[in-house]
Amino acid sequence: MAKGEPIEGLSDEERALLGDALRALRLQRGKEWNAACDAAEAAGKRRPSLRPYGIDEIKRLARRLGVGPTHWMEEY
Repeated sequence: MAKGEPIEGLSDEERALLGDALRALRLQRGKEWNAACDAAEAAGKRRPSLRPYGIDEIKRLARRLGVGPTHWMEEY
């Protein structure tokens, strides 16, 4: 399977479970990133990168699974 190809071979129930898990993970990581941004702002520093929080990877995996957006503001 090439990177970025849709992931196949999962049942609808498995796909739904993974979608729910990715949304929960995206929510938690988003909260952590927001807290880090608040701390940086309070210290007069720049906002941290999203990279260490894996948010882009979560979004890519959700697209490959075909489970839809992982955040209420995201669209495909």
